[in-house]
Parts: sequence; C-alpha cells; structure tokens
Amino acid sequence: MRAVAALALILLGFGNRAPAADDFRTPSPALRVGCRCAEFDRELAEAERIFASREDDVAMPLTPVMHDRFRARVDQAYGRADCLAGCAEVPESRRNRARVLLAETGFKDDSLGAPEWRARLAVVLAATTRCLEIDPNDALCHLWHASSRGMLARGSWNPINLALPYQLMAEFRAARAGAPPGRDHDGNATRGEASMLLKVPRFAGGDPAAGRALIEEAARQPDFSCRVANRLVLAEARGRTGDLAGARAELTATSAAGLPSCSPQRYENAISLEECARCLARLDEVPGVDPGWDQDCRRP
Repeated sequence: MRAVAALALILLGFGNRAPAADDFRTPSPALRVGCRCAEFDRELAEAERIFASREDDVAMPLTPVMHDRFRARVDQAYGRADCLAGCAEVPESRRNRARVLLAETGFKDDSLGAPEWRARLAVVLAATTRCLEIDPNDALCHLWHASSRGMLARGSWNPINLALPYQLMAEFRAARAGAPPGRDHDGNATRGEASMLLKVPRFAGGDPAAGRALIEEAARQPDFSCRVANRLVLAEARGRTGDLAGARAELTATSAAGLPSCSPQRYENAISLEECARCLARLDEVPGVDPGWDQDCRRP
C-alpha cells in the first residue's frame, strides 16, 4: 500500500512550484481574452512576446512586484493562446502553435489556487490531445500532454492502471524526438522522464539508478546549468541513490552560482534557487539524512 500511495503522489519536477512567501500568492482569475482570428499569426506573435516579457527585470531576491508582473503577463498570454487555439477558421495545423503556447503558459502555477491550476491543466490536456491528433509527432505536444496527464493523475491515480507510468515515460522519450538527454526543450522532457524513474515504485517502472544515469548524461550538455531545475533533479537523483554528500555538493554549487545569465527563464530559475536553498537547509540541519525527497523538499 505504501508503494501504491507513492505512485499516487508522482511529482514530475519540471513545472514551476509554489513561491516561498505567502505574500506572493495573489488571486489570478481565469481569463477569456478576445482575439482576432483573421490576424492569427500576428496575434500569436504578440501573445508569445507578452509571455517572453514575464522575465523582464527579474533579479534575486524575488519581490512581490516581480511576482505580480510575472503572473499578469502569464495570464494575459494564456488567455490569448486559449482564444487563438479556438479559432475555427484557422487550419488545425497552424492552431497547434497556439496550443503549445497555451500548454506552456498553463503550467506556470505560481500563485494559482489548486482548483484553478487543475482546471488549466485539464484545458492543456484537451488542447495537446487535439494537437497530437493533428500531428502525432509534435514533440512539444507530447511533452505537455504527458506533463498534464501525469499531474492530473496526482491524488486520483487508479492503482489498477499500472501502465500509466510506462506510458508517460514513453511519451517523455517521444518529446525528446531522438535528441540526447538534456538537448530537448529546456531539458523538460529529460527532467520528466528522470523524475518518473526516481519517484515511481519499481513495480510500476521506477528505477532510481536509471534516473540518475539519465540526468547525469544530460548534465554533460554545455547548457545544462542554464536551467536550475535541471540541477535540482541531479541533486535529487544523487540523494535518492544513497549519495547525500553528492546531493549536498550539487545544491551548494547551484546556490553559489546564483541566477544563470545563459537562460531567458529568469523568474523560473529564481524560484528554483529558492527551492535549492530549502533543500540545502534541510541537509545542513540534519546531515546525512534524506531531506524528504518523497515529500518534495522543494515545496515549502
């Protein structure tokens, strides 16, 4: 039963996590923003520009002002993408670009209440399901389809469905589209597959040693450290395979390196650095003891 419970609490480790301070948790109602379907390409480019601007002027430490700006721009891009994905007069293959943006914005869960975030994940799942019906080889749609499906299974996973973890891992591999580990979209697919291997019970396909090997292979990529979330999964992989000293060393190095200058995802990296500090604090407080990977020490 404990193994079944562990599988029901799959934590994939590639989406944003809740901010550390309560004053960052501002309400964010779901948006239905109008769009001009006749100008689809221009409207989509503007939505993508707004989404990219979420990172403007982000520095450490994060402040409520930075968070509110991030949240507002993500919500605006999400609403626009949702509208564009529904433009019935636009060919389905072109609308897949809007579906990908809808999926990426839908995963930015900082400050969202659980019911709202799950509602957005359900929208993402439906959009990416349709995307794969149109193009079964769309790597990004595979990524977000597996991600939303896995996250929605948390807390409601059916223990009879032992095939689910295998299906998700296969889809993360499809999302890499043959690329070496870590060379996929921001390392998201690699992190997803590695986290599944690390957290899922062995009877359902978990293999911590294989998960560690996968993320360590990814760590050889030159841009691996540009995304702090990659380094957090590497530290977790070491910790889950009995190398707590190695986990602590990775967390210490990650914290000392600070906000990477090579990544445009400054806000996401800042959140991950706060998570890194919490994990490191637990290891410092009780050296040699698992800091709580099963409960996810990265969540406050």
